[in-house]
Parts: sequence; C-alpha cells; structure tokens
Amino acid sequence: MNITTLDSLSIHPDIMVQEADNGWRIVRLNRPKSLHALDEPLVSSLLTIFETFHHDDAVKAIWFDSTTTKAFCAGGDVRKLRQLVINNEIETANQFFKKEYALDLLLHNYAKPVVIWGEGYVMGGGLGLFMAAPFRVVAPNSRLAMPEINIGLYPDVGGSRFLADRGPVGLFTGLTGSIMMAAGAYAIGWATHICDQSRDGVLEKLVAVQWDHYPAGDFRAIDDTLHGLHRAVATGPLQNSLDVIYSVCRGQDFKQDYEAIIGLSDARSDWLRQASENLQKGCPSTAALTWLLWQWGKSPRSWDQVFELEEQISAWKIEHPDFIEGVRARLVDKDLSPNWRQTGEISLKALLGPKPPITTVESWNNMLKEYGVI
Repeated sequence: MNITTLDSLSIHPDIMVQEADNGWRIVRLNRPKSLHALDEPLVSSLLTIFETFHHDDAVKAIWFDSTTTKAFCAGGDVRKLRQLVINNEIETANQFFKKEYALDLLLHNYAKPVVIWGEGYVMGGGLGLFMAAPFRVVAPNSRLAMPEINIGLYPDVGGSRFLADRGPVGLFTGLTGSIMMAAGAYAIGWATHICDQSRDGVLEKLVAVQWDHYPAGDFRAIDDTLHGLHRAVATGPLQNSLDVIYSVCRGQDFKQDYEAIIGLSDARSDWLRQASENLQKGCPSTAALTWLLWQWGKSPRSWDQVFELEEQISAWKIEHPDFIEGVRARLVDKDLSPNWRQTGEISLKALLGPKPPITTVESWNNMLKEYGVI
C-alpha cells in the first residue's frame, strides 16, 4: 500500500491528509493531547478538505481516523468555547457550531463513500462526525457516548435526530450520557461494523478493493469488504439492560422519565447505576432540553432542519449559566461539583427558565407550546 502526504491539503497542523492507491484519500486528526478535540479552525479545515474531495473526480473513497488508538475524537473543545463566552466573544463561539454543523451536514449528504475508524473514544462532536458517515467501524476498545449532561451543553451534532431515531434507547443515552461499548454501538446501529484487526490491516484491505468487480458501485464494494472483516463480540451492558431502559424511558412525561432513571440507583447493573448517577448529578436544564429535542426529532426531519435548529439552540445554551459552570466543574477546576441553576421543580418549564430557547423553527416553537414551556 503506497501512501503519499498531500502537502497542498495539509492546511492545519493537526490534520494529516494523504493519498493512497486506488483513489483512496486518508484524513487523520492529529491532536492527541486533547483526544483530537475539535475547534473552529480545525472543523473549518476539515470542511475545506472534504469539499475539495467531494468535487475531485480522482477521489473514489475516503478513510477518516486519528493518529492514536486512544480516541478518534472525544468531542469539541468546550474549554475554549467556555472562555470565548466568558470573554463575550459570542459570535466567535457561534462560528464554531456553524462550521461544525456545516461539516456534519456535508458528510450526511456526501456522494462518495466515507469510512470512519472509531477506535477508542468517540464522543460528542466526534460522534457527530462518526454518525454522518455511511461506514462506521468500531474496535473492541471503542467507547461511544453523548455525555453533554455532564457539562451543561446538550446532545447536538445531529443528536436531535439520531437519538430520536433510536427510540427510548436514544432518549436514555442522551439523558444519561451512558457509554456504549462496541457491541452496544453495533446493536443500535451507531456502528455498522466491528473489526478486531488493526487499523492498518483494515485500511490495507479496503485500499486493495477492485472497484471494477462491483457493478453495483463503490459503496457495495466497501460494504462487502467490511462485512468480511466484521466480528461479533460478546453482548455488552446495553443489550443486557434493554428491558429496564424501555421501562424507565417511555417518552410520554418528562418528570416520570427523569425520576424513573434516577430510581435506578439501586439497580444490580453497574452500568445502570452509573446512568442513574450521571443524570442525578448532571445538568437539569440539559435533561429538559434533551427530552424535548428527542420529542421534536421523532417526527421526520431532514438533516438541514436538524442543523438549522441546533445552531440556534446551541447559541442559546452556551450563554446559559449551566454551560459555563458545567465545563468549569468537569474540565477546568475538575472538582466535579457543579452548582447548577436549580429551581426545586422537575418540570420542563421550570428547568428551561423564563427565557427558553425560542427559535425561527416553528415546529420547535410549537413543541415548546405543546409542553407548556411557553
């Protein structure tokens, strides 16, 4: 397998861009100290790279990964976002979401096959990228989650749709930030394949695909190759907890779901007890927002609609005091003792406050009215 670095597209110091045989291009995140966290310059550069490949007839397929086995991408650089908000550089902070969602949207609509190697941590903004690709490969050590409940943000990057698409399991995941192992991620369709071979071994087999042997097209060629490499693994805590998840997450009454999950504090499963603790200690306004966005996402929504709404919701949420406090407690001071804005009342209206996130998206505003938030 011949690989050549493309200096003309290595436009960011933390991204490696390479050309391989057979029309393949390789994009690698290279910010290991922060587990390849995303910021505005990084996502803007990725957007330029993927747009270039989209219009380059010489590009047949793209492999997207990172330079380390510990993580594909653990999310956005929320510490930097927090500091921007504190500095009153709100527009700069909002530009991050604008560019990040543009990249996610591009990948959801991409005409060429993209394979993401999701080894290690795939969380938050990293999971948003992962879910936008048609081929989502995990390794036995993969750990996937939308853990925004811990920092006072919310499951964005398309989570408003891809969590709703998974029904009660998606709602539970969003409310608790629970970590999926490879088996769980595959079971609910977050991952399309599990591979226990090395990254380079899988890439080498994909690069060697003979495109002309597949009249059904390039996507079929890759799918068949990955299917041959797929290996089932033992069931994980998600599959063992499905009955409980469906009993506590009914999606009909926010307070009922909230209290039922917290009531799992004495469950026999460590995973369920951790989920209960995450919600109990997590951000109440995030829980309310997550539940409502799941309701909104249950109706058919295009990806354009999803990111149009999320861009406005994110602009609201980063200025909410819970975001500043949540990132402080988790990632800045690391005391793990956030002082959330509490109301004493577990209701959507009380937790979202006197200035809830009203947007230009009428279907969302109608949802706020339906549940008595406005």
